[in-house]
Amino acid sequence: MKRALLAPIAFPIVLSAACAGAPAPGRAPVAPLPPAAPPLAADPASVAAEPADARSVTAPEGLSSVMRVANSLRTWGDITQLLAGTPFGMFLIGAEPEAMLEEGLGPALVDVVDLGKPIDVAVFGTANPRLVMSLSVPEREMSRAHDRFVLEQRRGMLRVKGVRAAALDPDEEALPLACAFELGDRSGGARLLCADDIEDVEATAPYLVEVVGREPLEADVRIEITGRAVLEAMESTPAEDDDSHSGRMGRELAEGLFRDLESVRLDVTWAGPDVDVGLGLRFASRRSPLALAVTPAAAQDDAPPPAFFRLPRDTTLAFYTQGASRAELTPLRDAFYQGLRDDMIGEGYDAAGLDRFVDRLGALTFTGGPLVIGSGADRAAAEKALADYKGDEGAARARKAARRALKSWFLIAVEEPAQAWIAGMKELIQIGDELDRQKARAGGPPRGAASKDDKETTDLVVARAPAALPAGTLHVEMRSRPLTKDGPPAHTSHMYLVPAGQRTWIGIGEDEAVVVDRLRTAADPGRDERTLGAAPGLEALRQRGTLAGGLFSLAGFTMLAASGDTPEALDEAARDLDGLARLPARGALTMPLAITSEALGSGAARLDARVRMSSAAARDVIALLLR
Repeated sequence: MKRALLAPIAFPIVLSAACAGAPAPGRAPVAPLPPAAPPLAADPASVAAEPADARSVTAPEGLSSVMRVANSLRTWGDITQLLAGTPFGMFLIGAEPEAMLEEGLGPALVDVVDLGKPIDVAVFGTANPRLVMSLSVPEREMSRAHDRFVLEQRRGMLRVKGVRAAALDPDEEALPLACAFELGDRSGGARLLCADDIEDVEATAPYLVEVVGREPLEADVRIEITGRAVLEAMESTPAEDDDSHSGRMGRELAEGLFRDLESVRLDVTWAGPDVDVGLGLRFASRRSPLALAVTPAAAQDDAPPPAFFRLPRDTTLAFYTQGASRAELTPLRDAFYQGLRDDMIGEGYDAAGLDRFVDRLGALTFTGGPLVIGSGADRAAAEKALADYKGDEGAARARKAARRALKSWFLIAVEEPAQAWIAGMKELIQIGDELDRQKARAGGPPRGAASKDDKETTDLVVARAPAALPAGTLHVEMRSRPLTKDGPPAHTSHMYLVPAGQRTWIGIGEDEAVVVDRLRTAADPGRDERTLGAAPGLEALRQRGTLAGGLFSLAGFTMLAASGDTPEALDEAARDLDGLARLPARGALTMPLAITSEALGSGAARLDARVRMSSAAARDVIALLLR
């Protein structure tokens, strides 16, 4: 079967099938992840208790985002400590938030604000943003405001026209920004609002004071971006030059998701020595196929799938999901297969044969239910092979060895009997071969030449299964060969479909011995000590009530992204691995991920993802971002 037919088999198996060794180095201990933070929208119970005018306040026109800092003094100290030893940390030594704020407000106003209370910042626009700051002013400072500032009553606020000479040197009476005091109900003091333009202050004050300022803030720092701003940014980004049906389908799916999106929230919380990072998505509706698929309506009180803890301990990227229902996945499934079918008809394949192929593939994928996926690679072997390749650059044997050493292995588990998967895979290979023969008889492009960009072709062949795997295992060899001089070297990948009671394990990789060994670990109860279930520090991943979760490391992502298919790709992989080696913890520490979702009665939905990083892992991430 040619490469174009391999892609629709491999993609759903690896990513959507159920939406339908040695310990990992330096695994950081993990405490339970906190629950997802509430959205910035006010709680209905608290809204009912607010004055009528507060409930009627809406976000001002053009608002793109809001940033909140719970305690700038504490957060500044946390950031300074975290960045210690980095080039950026050297810049922060000796700096204080008060001194930095003085450049914008002036020393007189900074002297009256309480930086231990929340600071709220509204941002308008994205290309040339305008900012409006809201800071807390204690009651005791307001009692002396008329003595220190020249104030003017304006639209329910006290505009600061200047600083009285008695309070400051006359040369510094002018204020850098337009500022006004909003007195509020005075129970918690007043707020000082500042911007370049007093019109922005007056338009934004009701929202920042009466809505944003009254919302609870559990995080240390929170940024919320409106869905409109995200959509505008997406629309202004040049689209990839892909005119295929699948490419257009992907763009349409993304655009639909962004149209449903109401807001995106990022929050950071320091939890002792660890850092919690949260990402929240709020959807105004679930009309788009992607929004419907990622925010299933099913109850999220189940424990993680047991198969997740059967993954090998040297897994560096692992993910599980409870999965959406078949009905929730149907629009996404239909869009995916329509784009696939249209592309392949354009390449000369028979329409009737493609209908059989798509129907058989659809019987296995996008069926709903739990999915577990894990991957790993031998980083040390890859680094050595790349060093050997650089030392003997150009040698075909060294290039092939380096490319193979970079390749990750994959394990996938679906909670479905293997018999259906094995029969379905055999039928897919048979139908694919028939489609190739029909295309050749019709005078279509040569076998394997789906497009001018294809550099290799792949045949799928059923082979003998290793005796080390359970009886009934299906072994498929994916034999690839180059179509062009600059194509990847000839290679063979292996796919195994392994029966395990009512569960099916699927293993994929180029190193047959490695994949078989990892499958034996996952499927054999006698190898419990080699699984994630026996690894320490993963208590957070056992909590109930999550839609999805997993763990990852920077090294795992780097190895997964490395291809090595060309000399340029090998050079890039060598640079990336060398960069990892220069990080404080070498990118080896794993970080847990927990995802919750909820379909709301109004038709809206939410999705919250939280990652906990040790301080060492956070320094790795920061060092990587600062390069």
